[in-house]
Amino acid sequence: MSWNHSIQMSFRNESEAALRVFYAAHKFLYDFGIRWLPVSPIDIIRSQQNWRLKYVHQLASEIGKSSAYICDHVMRSKDGLAIYDVARDQYDIILNAGDEIPQTRMLWTATHEIGHIYLGHLKNYKVTSITADNLDDSIYNQLEFEADIFAGEVLASKWIMRHLDIVDERDIAMICGISDDAALSRYKKATEDYSFEPANAVFTLHNFGEYMKEIAVCRDRDEFELGRFISQNPAQQKLPKPLPPFLRKPGTCPHCGNTRGIKAHSNFCIACGNALKKGLPAAHVPCDHVNDREAAFCELCGHRVYRTRQGFCFEECEI
Repeated sequence: MSWNHSIQMSFRNESEAALRVFYAAHKFLYDFGIRWLPVSPIDIIRSQQNWRLKYVHQLASEIGKSSAYICDHVMRSKDGLAIYDVARDQYDIILNAGDEIPQTRMLWTATHEIGHIYLGHLKNYKVTSITADNLDDSIYNQLEFEADIFAGEVLASKWIMRHLDIVDERDIAMICGISDDAALSRYKKATEDYSFEPANAVFTLHNFGEYMKEIAVCRDRDEFELGRFISQNPAQQKLPKPLPPFLRKPGTCPHCGNTRGIKAHSNFCIACGNALKKGLPAAHVPCDHVNDREAAFCELCGHRVYRTRQGFCFEECEI
């Protein structure tokens, strides 16, 4: 086999593996009901009956060794390891929560180790752990490659990132809770040219619909944790004279002629901010009400509102 042909075969094998892992990552998002960011691999581990989470310092205390011993001789890594107990059909995921390990790195490591389990690496290769000592170099590198692809697509799916209109890798790091280096890699993936959206990615996007939904929130600017993702809709100009009742269609603002977002419970026009009911002054303090995404003003209190994604300002449990 020629050197060029060998390189082509290697590239094709990697591409096929990457595609297979991509599909597996989106199946994982579906299987575990993941619909919000950031993804919490720790909660996922704790939700499984035959998965156990252990931190390096805990395991060190259990066996009477130092944390350094666990890293050097058990995990053979400073980050983490998944161990398979064949007799009990149980997985232990060991993570290093030491001060020297950033939270972003531990998040990635936890998802990487979940990837080894979910992709069947331990069972398929009949090993108790994925380490360089247990496997041939080429196989070890391939499995690490696959687990990293899995972690990246689960934590920061390139398709979700594309639909969130991210500007740069800092956006991804902020939204997904991953490191700057990992975010840069995901940014490059998200901004590649694609001629179509795979069916499983379309399904994932559907599941993240509530997270990505655009809303207009009645809140002060400095109360938004992700302030760089907010904007304001322009206010609609008032008419020279209010429309008389006989010229107005039902649900029309008499002050600006707006016909959208005027509901039975609306106190103020969402387009111009003027009162729809007599004797209602606009509030000086925002009321935290969630308005339709087209709103420039709050329909309840008349305060100016900010447009953003629902997932950028609310937890899933708050919806």
